[in-house]
Amino acid sequence: MADTQIEKLLKEIRDEQHITPFEKDETIIGYIKEAEFDINKSSGAEINYEVDLKAKSLLKNYVFYAREKKLAEFKQLYGDQYALLQAEYYKPTDI
Repeated sequence: MADTQIEKLLKEIRDEQHITPFEKDETIIGYIKEAEFDINKSSGAEINYEVDLKAKSLLKNYVFYAREKKLAEFKQLYGDQYALLQAEYYKPTDI
């Protein structure tokens, strides 16, 4: 994800999740990158989060749960969303 996309997501997340100014941008950006990696790896594709709004919403929720230190709960609640992305981005191979 490009830096401009990350900055745009950072602003959206700050606004939507009412994040205090005391939380550092670097921390939230770290969560964004972590979420992007986790979702992309799970789906098997590099997702364009500006186009795929379901994936973007999942990424934002990941950040919320990461900030609250509840990623295990997130994985339980949103496992079906991961499965849907896997099905959507699945690409069969000749192997």
